[in-house]
Amino acid sequence: MNENNGLVYITIVIFALLVLSGFYLIFDKISAVKSDVKNLELKLELLSKEKKESPLIVQNEPTKNTENIPTTPTNQNQTTTVIPTAIIFDASSSPILQPQTKITITIENISKTEDGTVKVNFKAFTNEATSYSALEPRDLFQLLNLEGDNQKPFDVTGQFNSIPPKNAVAGSVIFKILPTQNSIILQTGFNENIRFYEFNFLRKTYKETVIG
Repeated sequence: MNENNGLVYITIVIFALLVLSGFYLIFDKISAVKSDVKNLELKLELLSKEKKESPLIVQNEPTKNTENIPTTPTNQNQTTTVIPTAIIFDASSSPILQPQTKITITIENISKTEDGTVKVNFKAFTNEATSYSALEPRDLFQLLNLEGDNQKPFDVTGQFNSIPPKNAVAGSVIFKILPTQNSIILQTGFNENIRFYEFNFLRKTYKETVIG
């Protein structure tokens, strides 16, 4: 009887060991599967981040052949002839700002580029003004045309709408002539103060002249 009990106990112990071993193997497999799943999740997460952070590469379309397209040269590449001057004259300010005052105009230089652009660069001084004054440069400069109407400036640079008293403003008036034209006659002033100056861009000289 005791021997049978011992066999039973041994059998139970062996069975218990087998069951425990089975559970251990099962838990080990489950742990391994969990680890694999976790690793897979991490890999998927890393791949997702890389896709979000990686820049989108767009392949540019092949550029069209532009070898035969002509280009227009800019003024920066053109030769400019500059003639310094010492021309000074007085003009009345514009009536849009009262009281009107005398404004002194000094022409610093005149330039011509290869495309026929002529710029008269000048300064306007309001030494006698007691308040803000205005000036209309288009009324003070013209290119004389002996065979037709005089040419007025097509553009003006500088701010002459509100000049402070006892101050100076720089600017320019711009004309257009033929590129092959190498001399001009500039009319300055207004009414009884009109003067004429002949400019030669080949010799880079100028002189006052009488017309009429």
